[in-house]
Amino acid sequence: MTTYSKEEILPSSLIARKFGDVLNKLKNNKLKKVAIIRNNQLEAVILPVLEFEELNEKAEMSEHIEIYNITKKRELDGLDNAISFEDILEEYQVNENEL
Repeated sequence: MTTYSKEEILPSSLIARKFGDVLNKLKNNKLKKVAIIRNNQLEAVILPVLEFEELNEKAEMSEHIEIYNITKKRELDGLDNAISFEDILEEYQVNENEL
């Protein structure tokens, strides 16, 4: 779970009034992120663009790795149940030239 410092948690009403100041603090690295609360509930987080892009790239890479792992597992699992082309031809009594 992400943690926030006291300075990083701001009510939505303050964000509305001081949006430019908040953006400047993010841009100048005085804040790494801003959690917006409304009615004492976390509603949203504002991140600098570079931070967001890095997170997005990591999420995409994670998805690619997961797909790769699933594919490799299916490949390996499939090898245990694999039937050779020659065995299939023999089972159906078909000559390769007949195909």
